[in-house]
Amino acid sequence: MDRARNRKDRVGALQPRYAFVLNPHTDTKFTKCPRCETKTNLRKLSLVIHVEGFGLIILGKTCRLCLRCDTLIAHKAELDKLLRTVVTGSKPEYFVLGTADRATYRRGLAGGASLEDVMAHMAAFKSYWNVEITPAGWYPKNERGTGRAS
Repeated sequence: MDRARNRKDRVGALQPRYAFVLNPHTDTKFTKCPRCETKTNLRKLSLVIHVEGFGLIILGKTCRLCLRCDTLIAHKAELDKLLRTVVTGSKPEYFVLGTADRATYRRGLAGGASLEDVMAHMAAFKSYWNVEITPAGWYPKNERGTGRAS
């Protein structure tokens, strides 16, 4: 009974998969994971994005993935550029909901994916993380930031 209640609390029918980081810094690419300092790998995933005033978009996007702690890192500037080509408007407001499987992404490209189909084959994110960057340099001991995800 608890399992059914928890399924209604999240978006998507699949188990949540990744911790998600939307990187707002254009000059930082995160070749190392901000959570565990392990090297990240490039993976092409299907991101499910809700765009305000437009609806759901399934976007095939190459992102950084840490296999050790299951952290997915997407760059905000790249998403903004791709979404501006799809959505009319200068700066669309959006929220990345999770990932969809490849078959659903391909059906969406052909125009055959319904909202129910996307929700049945979508995994929400386990958590969302913010990233703060501390520039290199000398800092007093009590003022130095960590430069890690929080």
